[in-house]
Amino acid sequence: MSVLLSDISKQLPLEDTSNYRHLNKMLFKDLNRTCVVVDDDPTGNQTVYDIPLLTTWDLETLTHEFKNETPIFFLLTNSRSLSQKKSSEIYEQISRNIIKASELTNREFTMVSRSDSTLRGHFSEVNVIKNTIKLNDAITVFLPVMFEGNRVTVNDVHYIADGDYLVPVNETPFSQDHTFSYSKADLKEWIQEKTDGQVKASDVFSLSVETIRSKNEAWLCEQIKTLRADTFCILNALNYHDLDKVVQALLLAEKSGKKFVYRTSSSFVPSYIGLEPKPLLTSEKIIDSGRQTGGITIVGSYVPKSSQQLNCALKHYDESNIIEVNVDTILKAGADLYLASVISKVDKNIANGHDVIIYTSRKLITGANANSNIDIASKVSYALVTLIKGISVRPKYVLAKGGITSHDLAIKGLGMKRSKVLGQIESGIPVWEMGEETKFPKLRYIVFPGNVGSEKSLLTIIQKLS
Repeated sequence: MSVLLSDISKQLPLEDTSNYRHLNKMLFKDLNRTCVVVDDDPTGNQTVYDIPLLTTWDLETLTHEFKNETPIFFLLTNSRSLSQKKSSEIYEQISRNIIKASELTNREFTMVSRSDSTLRGHFSEVNVIKNTIKLNDAITVFLPVMFEGNRVTVNDVHYIADGDYLVPVNETPFSQDHTFSYSKADLKEWIQEKTDGQVKASDVFSLSVETIRSKNEAWLCEQIKTLRADTFCILNALNYHDLDKVVQALLLAEKSGKKFVYRTSSSFVPSYIGLEPKPLLTSEKIIDSGRQTGGITIVGSYVPKSSQQLNCALKHYDESNIIEVNVDTILKAGADLYLASVISKVDKNIANGHDVIIYTSRKLITGANANSNIDIASKVSYALVTLIKGISVRPKYVLAKGGITSHDLAIKGLGMKRSKVLGQIESGIPVWEMGEETKFPKLRYIVFPGNVGSEKSLLTIIQKLS
């Protein structure tokens, strides 16, 4: 049931506006360890800047980052698009290599499992990390708030803000996801649901917004330090003031020797490392003014918000620059000839300086179970990868809409191994600079999550890049 944010706010103490972010920066630096953010899709860097993004996690790669004392880096696994079994295999491999890299370099680390702010993903990944790294006595902190996408937690219930109304996530289309559906918005009950009752809601600890605002960080730290081993802990927050303060309590507890594994969304990371806010990137910071080719926008996400944004953006384009990729056709044998014709059209249009928008047909085709749904999604993604690999003209930019889409196009299509997030073009929408190893070195690549922004956000960005 939706509630008014103003009604909830009236019942709470005023937020503590002290500059905890700056203090967090100093605390994180004092810990002198590497924060490894294992991301289940490529959108978790939507709140940070000047941070490396890696797509490989072999021992040599991880040892290199630890040896260089890289303070933080992201590992992009795309595990949300995989089966739970395959996801667990990947997270076990990553965890084993991180342990070895840590031992070889004598450098400590913190593990963050970054996932979706609307609670879609393999929650089992947390236990895989804990079991592999032998951190079964660590506290699991669950913190899915993502303010850039209007996701907040209050009274242990996770909401999406819609104007002044807070809508429980279990009353949104996200809870009906064909792979990661759920029925609870109360995070304690959600954990019980996702662990099949292995963790009881009554055993989950939480710190309320009221407590975070009314108590000092030392008191909050002591509460956290007294938690028994293997406790699941929920932290409520309505904004970055709440988050920065309670994260400082976590950093203080870490400094005293307390062990944590984090399962969070995107807002946690800048708070944890003390990254100061940065203005949105201007078009001049993104686009090379001397480049005369057109840009490419590819929409693969099927969530309702993406389709709404697509319909709005299509009005910006001439019909000749709109390309619909028919999913029925690409799922059948002999799709290569069809895709070749699409590639030819894209090359011709962007060579002539025209911006192109490519999207998958909106009819959602599903299989008999979760694994067959993932298989269908993989085939659709393969077709889009074939398109990006096939183009021969360097575009002005590539904008990819949807987590799975943007991951596969960057890695399988452009050949990315290590890139850098430059910042955000709009709130929650990161811009990457492709590495030298990619098909188009230094290309600006915009990652637009499926569940972020208003109806006009995609159109606004396309116009900004025109």
